[in-house]
Amino acid sequence: MLNFNTAKTQRNFEPVPDGLYPLHLTIKPGGAEPDGWGKESKDGQSIGLDMEYTVVEGEYANRKIFARLTIAGTTSKHEEAAEISTGTLRAILESARGVEPNDMSDAAIQARSIDSYDDLCDLRFLGKVGIQAAQNGYDAKNVLRYVVIPGMKDWHSIEQVKAAAASSGNSYAQASAARAHEPPAPPATFKKPGWA
Repeated sequence: MLNFNTAKTQRNFEPVPDGLYPLHLTIKPGGAEPDGWGKESKDGQSIGLDMEYTVVEGEYANRKIFARLTIAGTTSKHEEAAEISTGTLRAILESARGVEPNDMSDAAIQARSIDSYDDLCDLRFLGKVGIQAAQNGYDAKNVLRYVVIPGMKDWHSIEQVKAAAASSGNSYAQASAARAHEPPAPPATFKKPGWA
């Protein structure tokens, strides 16, 4: 007899409700430039980042929101999308590191700078999550509407898992200083599978 009484219950695939959520960021490497973090589109015309935002706490903890941020391409639409993507990435850094958008101090400039897309992985930020209606045969899904940054009424600091070991505070200056003393990570290497 096969007993499934202790198996986990089926996951809920319904979108989480609209709202503000603390999110944990990871990027799935796609093997393309820069440094293996990008993923080439099927038509080979653009490169994007495969983003995964995981709800950190609350009733919907561990639920995931997926997005693709275009970072380069061959058309003017790709350029426009890349500009929007870099704005989103800036906002994520500002939200995670507590940087006011109009702060142009040396510490703030450093906080908005990264050595590699790897530096974005494991950042936690506050995001407004919405629901995109079902379309073109696809079910409704969650999307990141916008990133909540300092200066917005709902922003608050979120404990960073990367900085926790190196810094007792949650300031971006401390986290940046700690990161500056870490040895550089080796470059990512990606190999084609044998069947490719």
